[in-house]
Amino acid sequence: MLYKLYMKKNNWILYLFENDKHSELFKIMEFKTIKDVAFVLDIDACIISNWFHGLIHPRGILKNCVLHQSVVI
Repeated sequence: MLYKLYMKKNNWILYLFENDKHSELFKIMEFKTIKDVAFVLDIDACIISNWFHGLIHPRGILKNCVLHQSVVI
């Protein structure tokens, strides 16, 4: 059980903007997993993961979002 004390914990920070130009911030949300982000945005987790890694262009609500991964040690 000691290994759990030393494991990195990831949080996902989602910035949701009013428009796709990212000029006005609407809301900031924090999630534990990509699946949680996918549930709130009603998008498949694979699409969010591919978008985060730059494999696909943003589509739909993702045009109004910025996603960051924060590592808490």
